[in-house]
Amino acid sequence: MILESLQKIKQAETEAKKKTQEAVEEAKWLIESAKKESEKLLVEKMREAQGQAEKMREDAGDTAKKECQNLSTEWNKETEELRKQGQQNMEKAKDFILRSLLG
Repeated sequence: MILESLQKIKQAETEAKKKTQEAVEEAKWLIESAKKESEKLLVEKMREAQGQAEKMREDAGDTAKKECQNLSTEWNKETEELRKQGQQNMEKAKDFILRSLLG
């Protein structure tokens, strides 16, 4: 009876060690799987972030181009107005000089 009890205890210890080892192996596998999954997610999120950054850069470039075009158009209008005013002033100056010379 004692021998039988000792054998059962020994068998229980062996099974416990086996289950402990299996649990350790499963934990290692789970940790490794989690690492691989996190690396995949990190790579994916980095790609997404790079794509978003590129889109933001392109949008900023487009906005800057539009702003430059608006400024250019505005400056061209103002330059044309100044040229016209200069032409009018030139005509007035010519008339003034001619009247001054002709008395």
